[in-house]
Amino acid sequence: LELRLHDLPTLFLPAGRHGEKGRAASGEAAEALSLADGLVLVVRAFRRPDVPHPLGGVDAGRDIDSFQSEMLLHDLGIVERRLEKLDVTVRSTRPGEREAGQREQLVLQRARQYLEDGQRLRTRVASGEDVKALANYGLLTLKPLLILINLDEDDIPKAAEIEGEYRGRFGGNGAFVGAMCARLEAELAELEPEEAVEFRRELGATEPAVPRILEETQEMLGLITFYTPVGTECRAWPVLAGTTALEAAARIHTDMERGFIRAEAIAWEELMGIGSLAEAKKQGRLRKEGKQYVVQDGDVLHILFHV
Repeated sequence: LELRLHDLPTLFLPAGRHGEKGRAASGEAAEALSLADGLVLVVRAFRRPDVPHPLGGVDAGRDIDSFQSEMLLHDLGIVERRLEKLDVTVRSTRPGEREAGQREQLVLQRARQYLEDGQRLRTRVASGEDVKALANYGLLTLKPLLILINLDEDDIPKAAEIEGEYRGRFGGNGAFVGAMCARLEAELAELEPEEAVEFRRELGATEPAVPRILEETQEMLGLITFYTPVGTECRAWPVLAGTTALEAAARIHTDMERGFIRAEAIAWEELMGIGSLAEAKKQGRLRKEGKQYVVQDGDVLHILFHV
C-alpha cells in the first residue's frame, strides 16, 4: 500500500459571468478521477495580476461550489444511464437475475434523488451494502475530498483563520479542508533546512505545510501509519485503519505473517520520551499483542516470528 498523488489539469471550468461556456472534464481526466480513492481539489486564493484567472476574478468559494456542482452532474449522468440500462434488463431477464437488478435499481434511485437534491453521496450513503453496490461506478461524490486552499503569501499569517472559515463552509461528511501557499512551499524546498526555518518564521508560517497536508490526505483516505525499527531508524508503513497485527506483519513480509508469534508495540511518542527501543524493552514498556490486535496510528511494532 502506498500513497500516490496524480496531478491533473483544471478539470471543470465553470461558466463565466459574461456568457463564457463552462468546460467539463475530458473523458481521460474523468476516468482518472473515477479510479482514484480520494480527491484533492486545489483551489486558487492567491492574487497575482501576471496569472489571470479564467473567470476574471479570484473567488475560491465560487470555484469550490462550481466543482462540487460539476461532480454532482457527472455522477447524476452515470446513475441515470445505468438506470436506463437496468430498466431494460429487469424486464427481460429470468426471475433470479431480475431480483438482483431490482435491488440495484433501488440503490441507484435513492442515489439519483440525493444527487438531484444537490447532496454528495458520501454524506448520505451510509449502508455498507449501498456503498458496495455503488463502488464500481467511480462516482466522484462518493469519494473523500480534500479541499486545499492555495493562499497568497500575504495571507500566510492568517492561514489558520482562513482554513477555519472554509472548513466551516465546506468541511465535514467526508470533505476535509487545508490551506497552504504552494509557491512559498516550493521556494522553501530549494533552501537548506536551517534557512527554510528562518524564512518561514519571518513570513509568519508556524510549521511546514506539506507534512500537515499529507497527514490530512492520509486521514481523508482512512490511512494510519505504523513504524518498524531498522537499526537506529524507523521505517513508516501506511495501512488502512483497522489493520490487525497479523495484517501489519504481512505488509512487511509474508514470512512474518506465516510465522507470526506476537507483536511488541509501543506508541511513537512514548518511545521518543524513553530514547530507544532497547531501553523501552529494559523498562518493560513494550506491550505484547496477538494476531487480532488493531494497530494504532503511530505504533512502533517489533514482530516476532518463526518459519
